[in-house]
Amino acid sequence: FWEEDLRRFEPLAGASGPRFHCSCSRERVAGMLRSLGREEIESILAEQGRVEIGCDFCGIKYHFDPVDSAGLFLPAGSQPPGSSTLN
Repeated sequence: FWEEDLRRFEPLAGASGPRFHCSCSRERVAGMLRSLGREEIESILAEQGRVEIGCDFCGIKYHFDPVDSAGLFLPAGSQPPGSSTLN
């Protein structure tokens, strides 16, 4: 397009400019682990004692112990509600 005029735009800054945002969350990682299947998760637990997933974008590490991992494969309605008190 050598016939076209060259146009230069001012770069956007602040709230309207580009910024980093990672959309990872514990729920999204849990969904990914569910897609691996129970056998694969149990294999990782037997080998390492817990499942650790690290986000390559933001660096957050998510840890799932055997109890957390077992809860991934329970039907949503079968889990008892959590306690409202903090210990």
